[in-house]
Order: sequence, then C-alpha cells, then structure tokens
Amino acid sequence: MRYVILNGAAITDRKTFYDALEAHLELPDYFGRNLDALHDVLGDLLAAQPLTLEIVGTETLLRSLGRYGEAFLHMLDDAAKESGRLTLAFR
Repeated sequence: MRYVILNGAAITDRKTFYDALEAHLELPDYFGRNLDALHDVLGDLLAAQPLTLEIVGTETLLRSLGRYGEAFLHMLDDAAKESGRLTLAFR
C-alpha cells in the first residue's frame, strides 16, 4: 500500500494543485490536468496498488480552490467507493 500526504496549505490555485498531485502521485506525462482525467488516472493507479491519501490543511485547500476543491473531494469520495482501494484522511 502506498501512503501519500498532500499539503493543502501549499496549494494556492489550480496550477499548484496539479503540480502537487503530479509530484506526489507520480502521474503519467499524458495526464490532462482536470478532474475527469484525474479520476481516470487514479483508477489506473488504484488497480495497481491501494492508496491512502491524507490531505493536511483541507480547509486551506478548499478556500484556495473554492468549488473546484469541493469537486475534487467529491471525486475522491467517488473513486474510493468505486475501487475500494482508496483510503482518505483529512486534517
């Protein structure tokens, strides 16, 4: 199992959001930097290995990204339910 910590306090906009995801999750070069593409790539990653994703500074992430941040959390919840191989933790 893989364990990744995403620092929401370091995310100020969509660019830094996707930069952090690409660095921490080691996303493929063809990743399209949108939530639909993230959902698809995450599904591939989870098929290969279970993942625990801890988001530290969740409130800061949500303030920085607004509705996009809410959509991200919703997408993560969907991915966790679909795969059964994604564990989420929020601080």
